[in-house]
Amino acid sequence: MKKILMFFMLTFLTVSFVLGQTIQITGTVTSSEDGSTLPGVSVVAKGTTIGVSTDINGKYSIAVPEGTAALEVSFIGMKTIDIPVDGRNVIDIIMEADVLKVDEVVVIGYGTAKRVGTAVGSVKKVSSDELEDRPSPNVFDALQGKVAGVQTYSSSGEPTELSSVRLHGVGSLGASSTPLYVVDGVPVDNSSILALNSNDFESVTVLKDASATSIYGSRAANGVIYITTKGGKRNMDAKITVTSQYGVSNLASKDFFESFFDTKGLTDFWIDAGYRTKEQIDILLEEHPYDTKWYEVYYKENAPTSQTNVSITGGNERTSYFISGGYYAQEGLAARSDYSRYTLRSNVNSTVTDWLSFGVNLSGSTDERQTNPYGTNSTNRGLMMLAQPYYSPYDENGDRYEGIIPGWGRYDPFYLAEKRPEVKNRYQLNGMGYIQLNPLDGLVIRSQAGLDAYHNRRNAKTYPSFIGSLGNGSVTEEFEQNVIRTITNTVEYKFNLAGRHAFTLLAGHEGVDNSYEIFSATSNGHVDDRLMLLEAGPNNKADTHERSQYAFLSYFGRIDYALDNKYYFDLSVRQDASSRFGINNRTANFWAAGAMWNVKKEAFLESADFISSLSVKASIGTSGNSEIDNYTHLALVGTDQYDGNTAWVISSSGNPNLSWEEQTKATFGVRFSILDERFRFNIEYYNRTTKNQLIEVPFPYTSGFDEILTNIGAIKNTGIDFEFDFDIVRTGSLYITPYVNFNYNRDEITELFQGKDHWILQNTGVCWAVGKPVSFFWPVFAGVDPDDGAPMWYVPGEDITETTKEATTKEFISTDLEQNTGKNLFTPMTGGFGLNAGYKGFALQADFTYALGKYLINNDRYFFENPNIFSSFNMSERVLDYWKEPGDVTEFPGYSVAQFTQFDSRLIEDASFMRLKNFALSYTLPKNLLARTNVISGAKVYVSGRNLLTFTNYLGPDPEVDSNLTLGAYPNTKQYTVGIEITF
Repeated sequence: MKKILMFFMLTFLTVSFVLGQTIQITGTVTSSEDGSTLPGVSVVAKGTTIGVSTDINGKYSIAVPEGTAALEVSFIGMKTIDIPVDGRNVIDIIMEADVLKVDEVVVIGYGTAKRVGTAVGSVKKVSSDELEDRPSPNVFDALQGKVAGVQTYSSSGEPTELSSVRLHGVGSLGASSTPLYVVDGVPVDNSSILALNSNDFESVTVLKDASATSIYGSRAANGVIYITTKGGKRNMDAKITVTSQYGVSNLASKDFFESFFDTKGLTDFWIDAGYRTKEQIDILLEEHPYDTKWYEVYYKENAPTSQTNVSITGGNERTSYFISGGYYAQEGLAARSDYSRYTLRSNVNSTVTDWLSFGVNLSGSTDERQTNPYGTNSTNRGLMMLAQPYYSPYDENGDRYEGIIPGWGRYDPFYLAEKRPEVKNRYQLNGMGYIQLNPLDGLVIRSQAGLDAYHNRRNAKTYPSFIGSLGNGSVTEEFEQNVIRTITNTVEYKFNLAGRHAFTLLAGHEGVDNSYEIFSATSNGHVDDRLMLLEAGPNNKADTHERSQYAFLSYFGRIDYALDNKYYFDLSVRQDASSRFGINNRTANFWAAGAMWNVKKEAFLESADFISSLSVKASIGTSGNSEIDNYTHLALVGTDQYDGNTAWVISSSGNPNLSWEEQTKATFGVRFSILDERFRFNIEYYNRTTKNQLIEVPFPYTSGFDEILTNIGAIKNTGIDFEFDFDIVRTGSLYITPYVNFNYNRDEITELFQGKDHWILQNTGVCWAVGKPVSFFWPVFAGVDPDDGAPMWYVPGEDITETTKEATTKEFISTDLEQNTGKNLFTPMTGGFGLNAGYKGFALQADFTYALGKYLINNDRYFFENPNIFSSFNMSERVLDYWKEPGDVTEFPGYSVAQFTQFDSRLIEDASFMRLKNFALSYTLPKNLLARTNVISGAKVYVSGRNLLTFTNYLGPDPEVDSNLTLGAYPNTKQYTVGIEITF
């Protein structure tokens, strides 16, 4: 007993002695740049292993041995500093950014943000400097060529067109391959992006691997694009920024349009081919002595683009704010092709007490859209180059014809737009509000509600004065409403043990529900242009009405662990339930695990000055895909007419076993820099497999349905992302920094349905074949026989999934000649390169984007290279290369021998391209010059261009179309702009 008492007494005395020899130090760590607090900063008693990390509010508390001379304070992206203790108990610390080691803060999905250097997941951030003041309402246009692995195409010059975006190839053959878009933590419909003002965006972050995306579960199979809007800064005087920009748009390239015959070329060809005699041509030209370039009739020159934005930002000790308003207007090149938008945003964040804060982000917009509908198979624009050049759209007085153009027989495009207008108005509201509690150091409890809602109205008219339906006008009114509500609750706890073990625990719940409704009404028989209301049309009144809903319910969690700021691990899990699947398969579980090793911090590399930084990371995880129509799993009935009475009919087959697509993705990456961080590299390899795809599987017609949505089949994507940038010069006010990135991706189908080894998608030219990429399957052209001028095609072998070029035939039967052309549907390599440079107020930015191995069916050529089928129309000058006599080696057969062009491999063109996507030169006026005004604190003027150069061998109007085929495409535009930015 005495020994036990002695032990406790000695222990008590020892503890008392130790406690008596320590000093408790508290304080707050802030940034010198804007005074914001810094969470996660390492504070260590110098010369010991005793250390702590600052909490979410930048506060720390550490007990250090008496006599400790200094605190060693370090944080990624900041200069490591030693702070003398000098017996103080309260030490507030201000840290400065290390310009050579700045590491961006990124959002990785729920919870607080992280520094890139501590994020295990694969993320890439594009800052506001690269997004603002672009002459396009489409923010993803600015992403093109910027992020390795993100394939972005602007398929149309239509101002209302949103770019297509894919990450690491196509993840599904049946369901959507579009990423999940998140704005300030709230998932939004991809159509909402166009209505947001990209000048309000602080950054766009792409989450690429499973470690970064899996916590979003079923909605992240195709990656996540996270948009963070701007906010104010605390303890900052109000700053007012005004930007204004004006520009003009023209065709990005005229090569396609200039490749057609002029009047002399066309008539000479007709005479040479025997289609017309010279006498007939002389009579024709005497009556129509014109030489019209029809693309100049259907597309405008110097169509204007303008935008103006005003923002106010600032804050006091507890509240920060960002308020902005913007106007954007772009006139399309084609008639009835315009977009205008007004936006308003208010972001407010406030800390009420040390433990309670809240914020509200609200964005509202209204826009007007007009979209040219005359593309596919329409000679009113898409195929207008068939127009004979000897006709003219102008009368003898030089005025455009009001109505049909004589000879050409089609409507003047602007008359058509005037008499058959269609205007869409969209009213959109996006909002996010949150309440956050910090009851304990490191503990954050947050509840957030989000809204993504829009209301569309479409008004389409055909006036009674339209000569195509005189006295019989029509009106259609359509109303569409979509509301997505999201509620997210999270609890996050950060703590540090012994200054070495940093933990972050996160748990959360999320609920999403959507309500969609659309109805329309039409009436005909209108007789007066001034009275175009629905009730004024007495004939053929009709209406439609649809409604649908979906909901998600999710629970998720994540554990992050860091050891000595050297070894990082994370683990995330999520459970999703979706109303889009049957009750037995409604719920699915997803997970991800990742690790990162900061190799540079190891002792064996500390003295290797050549290597500035080196980290290795790996991750693996799962996610799902539920992007299908609502109620697909249900067998539904609808109403129809039978024997004059309303009757029930089976409208969809349903599939009660329908479930999630399942995706597994593994990623391995290396990130390093050398020579004082002048050369920076990031290389990642990924392997993504998707099984149980949601595919419309063909069924016998005797079942009542030709296709039923089923979970079946598998596809794999493997590839590599490469990013490299370096500083040629980095001295004082001069910097020159080139960059280059690329992604190589290979898709492979590994399983199909019903035991098939291939499946041809009828009338698309595309086939799915096991063991192959998604490929073009069409008759393979073998050339023109020089002996008789007849076209030839290769006869397929027994296995049409392989390309066979042996025997030939001159008989064209498309279904008998289909085989693998060896050309892939999806582009294997995309990327970009460019340059950022500056000197004493001048800044230069040039961004190129490219796609290599891109193929596209140029369906236009079927019309423009078939002079003996469309004999009276204009043609491409390429048709001059046709067979005339034995021995001729030509592109096309003899005029009287065979049809010039069939639907075969000749139309599958290499649409690889490179574009100067962005070029900007700016000058920022010296602050000492502006100081004299006492009002203006900053001013910048700039000129910029978009799509200034295009390099391609593609023969169509635009190579960037993201589809299997193109017909009547609206080509991309080239834009020149000037702008000014003034800060007060």
